[in-house]
Amino acid sequence: MDQSNLPEQVDIQGEDLTEFKTQVKQWLQIDEEISKYQKKIKELKKAKKSILEPTITSFMVTYNIADLNTEQGKIRCNERNTKKPLNKKNIEDNLSQVITDEGQINQAMQLIMNNRETVKTYVLTKPKQKAIHEKKSPTKIMTSD
Repeated sequence: MDQSNLPEQVDIQGEDLTEFKTQVKQWLQIDEEISKYQKKIKELKKAKKSILEPTITSFMVTYNIADLNTEQGKIRCNERNTKKPLNKKNIEDNLSQVITDEGQINQAMQLIMNNRETVKTYVLTKPKQKAIHEKKSPTKIMTSD
């Protein structure tokens, strides 16, 4: 195997490695805590949006109530019109209303779909582990000595 493309091996100082391990452990603890809170937030949002909001807005629309005064402040029932996001089918249907040549439509669709801007970012992720009930130490750091 050609090793000229591999990064150079760097010796890691003891205190640097200790600091790195501490930061990784802290990152994992924060990630776990965020995950726990996100689950709870998701449940609360679902109850608010899917169960309570339709019932409340339906009542307010039925009885022509625009505003409610509560101890926590006003609640207003607004009507909102939003457009659906663009998708491939929508773009193609609208192009076909302007352009009659099927070849031109396909060419335009290819151009639109292939020339979208790509942005490169770097993020840390923690892949989901299979449901194993034993607790493993997640912060083992491999170094080549």
